[in-house]
Amino acid sequence: MASEKQSFRQRWFPNLDDLEEAGSDKWYGDVGCFFGRWARTAVVGATLSWLTIWGGCNIAGNNFEYSEGARTGMINKFTKKGLIWKTYEGEMALEGMVSGENYSGANVWDFSLDREARHGEKTEALVKKIQGYLDTGTKVKVTYTEPFITWPWRSGTNYLIQNVEPIKSAKIEKE
Repeated sequence: MASEKQSFRQRWFPNLDDLEEAGSDKWYGDVGCFFGRWARTAVVGATLSWLTIWGGCNIAGNNFEYSEGARTGMINKFTKKGLIWKTYEGEMALEGMVSGENYSGANVWDFSLDREARHGEKTEALVKKIQGYLDTGTKVKVTYTEPFITWPWRSGTNYLIQNVEPIKSAKIEKE
């Protein structure tokens, strides 16, 4: 078999009959080669299987949006940050207080702008609007979607902003 051309099965999935056909005096070399081929096949197969499963879950999770909604409050912080991928990240103080046994404080919500703009939003226009509302301290209503998983180059959080609009103060009419 050493002088003949080996088939794919013989090369990648050899069996003991293939070793006997080779008729080598150095059986330990052939046995080592035999088990080395199986180990290589197992490692390559396991790696490809893991990458396929991991990639499929991430692709499906990144495209599956399981939540959408709106929140109101005042924007506290808005930055462009990241070591490798620069994303727009913000923080908004929601209405109401959070309290527990030993603490009380503001209800803060972190959000991101979607770099891929999958819903037709204009990222640069949203950046200008959010920065303007941050500078003036305007109370805003933010609409968002939340995919199951987000890629790190897409955003830093799972809450992806779709639109920002100011809240108009409602006048209560007395009857």
